[in-house]
Amino acid sequence: MTLKGTFHGLIAIFGWALFVYWWNRVLPQIDSKDAVIALVFISGTVLITVITTILWVRYNIGIFRRKGPRRNLTHVSENHGTDFLGRRIEPPGSGSLKAARLVIVSLEGEVKKYEATKG
Repeated sequence: MTLKGTFHGLIAIFGWALFVYWWNRVLPQIDSKDAVIALVFISGTVLITVITTILWVRYNIGIFRRKGPRRNLTHVSENHGTDFLGRRIEPPGSGSLKAARLVIVSLEGEVKKYEATKG
């Protein structure tokens, strides 16, 4: 077991001990109706979490069965001429935008412009 795993285990044990401690402090102060409501709420939360997790795992398994295992990265087009909405991008003038302290992005009609300033 790794140091990280041991640390996580200790945190989990401490969390459960704290949970039990506080329940033992609270239970004598409430009646049985309030305790039942709390247990129903906790049980419902656990049930919803488990069902949601199972459905999410089944969804991902379905994707895997349809598409198979990932063997490479998805191809991404490096088109710098337009943005994702299809507007034309006018390249900046001289200088690099990476070195600029302030970059102004403006839209004139369907043309997007980037300007580096000395800000």
